[in-house]
Amino acid sequence: MDEFKRYDENGNEINGNENNTNNVEGNDYGDVVETTIIKSHANESNDNSLLMNEHNQAYSNQCFQERIKNEEKKSRKRIFTWKKVIACVLVAVLLGGAFQLGMEVTKPFFEKYVGSTISQKDDSNKFTFEDKNNTTALTEDNLKEVSSDYTSIINENYQSPVVAIAENMKPSIVTITSVVTAKDWFNNQYEQEGTGSGIIFGENEEVIYIVTNQHVIDGARNVVVTFFNSENINAKVVGYERDYDLAVLSVAKKDMKNELLDSIKIAKLGDSDKIKVGELAVAIGNPLGKQYSNTVTVGYISAINRTLESTDKSLPLIQTDAAINPGNSGGALVNAQSEVIGINSYKLASTDIEGMGFAIPVNEAKPIIEDIVNQKDRPALGIRGIDVTEEMGDFYGLPIGILVKEVTEGSGAEKAGLRSQDIIFEFGGAKIFNFEDLQKEIEKYEVGDTVSVKVARKTNNGFEKVELNVKLTDRQSIM
Repeated sequence: MDEFKRYDENGNEINGNENNTNNVEGNDYGDVVETTIIKSHANESNDNSLLMNEHNQAYSNQCFQERIKNEEKKSRKRIFTWKKVIACVLVAVLLGGAFQLGMEVTKPFFEKYVGSTISQKDDSNKFTFEDKNNTTALTEDNLKEVSSDYTSIINENYQSPVVAIAENMKPSIVTITSVVTAKDWFNNQYEQEGTGSGIIFGENEEVIYIVTNQHVIDGARNVVVTFFNSENINAKVVGYERDYDLAVLSVAKKDMKNELLDSIKIAKLGDSDKIKVGELAVAIGNPLGKQYSNTVTVGYISAINRTLESTDKSLPLIQTDAAINPGNSGGALVNAQSEVIGINSYKLASTDIEGMGFAIPVNEAKPIIEDIVNQKDRPALGIRGIDVTEEMGDFYGLPIGILVKEVTEGSGAEKAGLRSQDIIFEFGGAKIFNFEDLQKEIEKYEVGDTVSVKVARKTNNGFEKVELNVKLTDRQSIM
């Protein structure tokens, strides 16, 4: 649109933007010219306004269309951007997994042929338990180390020897249930059951023999044997030896089924004199009754020749840390060759003691078992006591020998006048220093023989020597 301009009467342009015509000097002609120009411009202005409206409307439509297109482009761009991000993540995961897999596959070959590159410093003086020869290298002098030549080699097919021992011994171990008559506070009688274990050790044409502890069947009115297949059969007490805590039972073959006779086994007795401390020891029995029959506990030979004082005998025992619980009594203590080396018998029970069980060495039990089976009379003196060692004698001022603690009622010792606190130092002319010496001398005699026994008897002035003539009695009669 043309700019509005003002002119004077001579046609010269008047500067200024004022719209007030009173500021222009001139005649009526000038006024007419100015009016005409204003009208002309007014008409032109109306036309231009219409054009401008049309132009603006077209421009607005164009801008709107452009904005719609831009928004569509941005939307497509955002969608495309998220696709790219997801694709990049998937590619990274796949590449990472492939790389890790490649590292794991090639690692053994890399370490074998290339070696580790973690540290390149010299390790020649580095402390290690193994040198190039796979031996201990703790000192520069290379001291000798413990040999492993006698240690069993454990490989991938290794199986504990206890598994085979348990399988081998299972048919030889039985549960023994004894029924005894007891009395309550009101002196009423009732029956009470006790359980223990036993070992099948022999047979003849009519019976099989089972050894157990004497305390298992002590006072029993009835004894029942339960075999490994849970078959129960009444048993007979053949005999017992209280001092050794041993008893022998018999079960008639006619009372046993053929299937049972074919499946049971006679245990193999080993040599307890050859055992050594540290050897494997497996205790097999029935702790706490039938429900725990054929329980296997494992340990080692903790010690040998532990002593337990008994009548006329200082009984050597095998000490083991294999658990021997109530009901294990009379069960087997077995070595690695499935041989019975001991008959489980005792356990020290205390809150301060753990893992101290004792078994009768089988070599000590064999002659006792034979005598019981053969019903041989065995002579006995009839006392209980303790050894007086040289150290005890020096400390207490006592003679060396056997200090009598108890005299068995009805025995030859009681009848001969032997007293508690007497110290036996001679038997049949032989010097006696301990129970072992006394037992060896007694075994030289028969039941009914009279033997000279010398004792030191305490008086107000010290000790006096007393000689007694004692008639040896049958051990079974005073037990």
